[in-house]
Amino acid sequence: MTQLRMPAINQIAISGRLVQDPDFRPMDNGGARLSARIAVNRPYRDRHDDWQEETSFFNIILWQKAAELFAERLHKGTPVFVTGRLRSSNWRDEEDNPHSRVEIQVRHLQLLERDSARIETIETDVIETDAEEQAEGELELAAA
Repeated sequence: MTQLRMPAINQIAISGRLVQDPDFRPMDNGGARLSARIAVNRPYRDRHDDWQEETSFFNIILWQKAAELFAERLHKGTPVFVTGRLRSSNWRDEEDNPHSRVEIQVRHLQLLERDSARIETIETDVIETDAEEQAEGELELAAA
């Protein structure tokens, strides 16, 4: 019997609005990191046929040039379309309490806000380096 080979797919696409101004951080290795949080609304009908709305929140991360380019363009309320991949991390704080986080590593971000009838799209290369991994660890320690 042959073994089933699952494709390694890790992709996500969402659209929503930033719920706060993004956090831009230049890194010690010369790179840059921009983190933000997006609210995504999903309307649906409940069992009584009334319209309801469910809101989900997602953390997004941009690296390097994309972080620098969007640092001044993104602000609370900016509508965006994001594609990328999910990345999870786990750690323990000083009191040994477990924590986990799932973030979207952005590959493509499109501003949906019209500015003089122009829509901006920037493709990003999400190639994580050891320096980025190390920076992530430093940020997690700082957040704990």
